Amino acid sequence: MYGDNTRQLRECLSELLSHRRVQHRIGAARPPAITATTTPQERQQIGAQIARYRNGILTWCHQGLTAAADPHSGRAGGPAEELRYRLHASLGGDTAGPPSMSELTTEQAFPLIELWRHAARAAALGEHDFTAGAGYGRLSTAQSLALVHDAAEITRAVLTLDRHYTHIPGWQQVTHHRHLTLAAEACADYTRYRDQDYTLEQRGWTPPAQLIDGPGLDGVAGVLQAQHNLRLHLNTLPDAHSLRVVIDSQRIVSLHAARQLTSSNPEGAARWEHRCDVYGRLVRSTRDLAGTIGNGGPAAGQGALAAGRAQHLPQGALADPEQTQRLERLSAGIDHRVSTALIHGITEHLYHQRVNVLGLDQRDGAIVHVIKQRYQPVTEPLRGDLLGIATNELKPVPVQASPPPDAVQNRLDFRLAIDQRPGHPGPSLAL
Repeated sequence: MYGDNTRQLRECLSELLSHRRVQHRIGAARPPAITATTTPQERQQIGAQIARYRNGILTWCHQGLTAAADPHSGRAGGPAEELRYRLHASLGGDTAGPPSMSELTTEQAFPLIELWRHAARAAALGEHDFTAGAGYGRLSTAQSLALVHDAAEITRAVLTLDRHYTHIPGWQQVTHHRHLTLAAEACADYTRYRDQDYTLEQRGWTPPAQLIDGPGLDGVAGVLQAQHNLRLHLNTLPDAHSLRVVIDSQRIVSLHAARQLTSSNPEGAARWEHRCDVYGRLVRSTRDLAGTIGNGGPAAGQGALAAGRAQHLPQGALADPEQTQRLERLSAGIDHRVSTALIHGITEHLYHQRVNVLGLDQRDGAIVHVIKQRYQPVTEPLRGDLLGIATNELKPVPVQASPPPDAVQNRLDFRLAIDQRPGHPGPSLAL
């Protein structure tokens, strides 16, 4: 997630900014008591490694500014575009290059280098965020301003550290250091006093959920295991028969969850009873639903497991509130996917309605009236009933995103770490 990666970037860089006497932290002598543990040549190699980590962080800043701005309309414009241009020029003249995968994943001997590694690793992971929900076209103007401000402040932090490291043997400063510093400061000042939306932190890449394989777990853990796997299998459209099995399984799970909570949590039991009623109506409404398109076998299997395990739960199995909340979250995800499957299957004519029609048949030389079954696209009133339940009762109410409670304070602390000087009280804490 964008928030996790940028938070780690700020925390690592803040810690690095608090370090003085950098050479002593990578093995240089400190007369008269401390002797050197590294040679000048080794410290030069360490400096080159730090420069590669630095390159990775500045690359993240450049990509962040690119993601926040529309290249055709100059959406960010002004100071943001100037900073992006200066970063592009500096990275183009950087001979250090990016860190290797080994340097990003291997623990380092010195704590100072380890901080740089964690920061560069967060930057490398953060590059995925810009193509997974934290890029142009998916951000509001206020979220884009927050991204631009973060990139400017992180650039300022790296340039401040760049000045601290000038005494490392063979140290090469960032190309066009002065111009880049001025651009970063101007961009940070430009965005600081504009409305920023820190719900940006909830966007970005997250690792995909995985199936919980292996033997079935006991008790409520087994129900959670089956519900989790069912939710993942419903990412694929199920055929109509499998969907009916899933719907009935959720009716059974809801029924037994309500019974478990009747005495200990009446409010929670009422929610499960309502869910049981919704799925009960779906069971009755979908009994004539047919359709062979889709792959619902795995989902139906996990639904049957969830229902069977819920039926055999001992009384009091849901006494743990955390387990109950997990079951509610998983079930809400299943509701959303069942709703999506119903809406897509009906509107795209992938599911059909079984109807009885009057026909003629020849039996023993006589023409007789018979009832035959035919399949047709789902029509009213069944169509309205199913779509109404799917849209109004299964679709979760969109949750209004809210920024993390410490999003502003974390950035204020970072700004203070950048601007603080020994013996200096620091800047005002206005964003």
